[in-house]
Amino acid sequence: MNKQGSLTVVGTGIKIAGDMTLNTQAQIKQADIVFTVVPDKVSKQWLAKLNPNTVDMTEFYGSNKSRLITYNEMANALVESVKQGNNVCAAFYGHPGVFAYASHLAIRQLKALGYRAKMQPGISAEDWLVADLGIDPGKSGCISIEATQFLFYQRTIDPYSLLVLWQIGLVGDHTLALDKTDNYQRGLKVLSNELLKYYPSDHQVIIYEAATLALFPPRIEHIALAQLPQAKLTAISTLAIPPYQEAPLDLAVLKQLGLTPEDIDNALSIDK
Repeated sequence: MNKQGSLTVVGTGIKIAGDMTLNTQAQIKQADIVFTVVPDKVSKQWLAKLNPNTVDMTEFYGSNKSRLITYNEMANALVESVKQGNNVCAAFYGHPGVFAYASHLAIRQLKALGYRAKMQPGISAEDWLVADLGIDPGKSGCISIEATQFLFYQRTIDPYSLLVLWQIGLVGDHTLALDKTDNYQRGLKVLSNELLKYYPSDHQVIIYEAATLALFPPRIEHIALAQLPQAKLTAISTLAIPPYQEAPLDLAVLKQLGLTPEDIDNALSIDK
């Protein structure tokens, strides 16, 4: 039997008032208490109008403090409130399960303790990237990796697919401290060198930052890969790298399937 108290984790989206679903708004309004992780004052005020009993968990962040410590503190706050018998709603910026360690941790811990805990999706920065850049990740495939993880571990890149590298404003930092967003030049240089193993120096890449307010446009900056080390970045900067070229057909596989390149071309042609 489930114990009294529950957790529902929701996503506010990127443009909070416009992106938030009616179901998410209902969860926030009905909760006994709402814990929030949103990036700006306007968003915090808007959530407080939906439910005045809110707790701002961004206050857990600190100077030169590891984000991993902060995330554990956030999860602990959610778990303890549920254990007190509250029906808790945790509202995270964007999608609550994307780059949101605390939400997953709290849900796992509460389920292990016999409490009801669930997550509902929200519009993420990746959703806005697809819309703003006019890119269909299904066309060529998509590889999506956090930039520092890409550097620190041996990863295989497919230059025939869209590559999205997140948090390039923190690239190369191992401390997980928010203070490092102005100290990315060394990591960015190393990242550029790694990418040049797969792409030519004049390959056009895109620095993207989703707009958080409807009044302001997104940042969409096209530059040559060789110019990347000189780019000015922020904590929300994302690097999108379009495919270098179309992937070649695997003739051996086509032969096994009884197909030819002409069969593929004809199937994809609108000139019937």
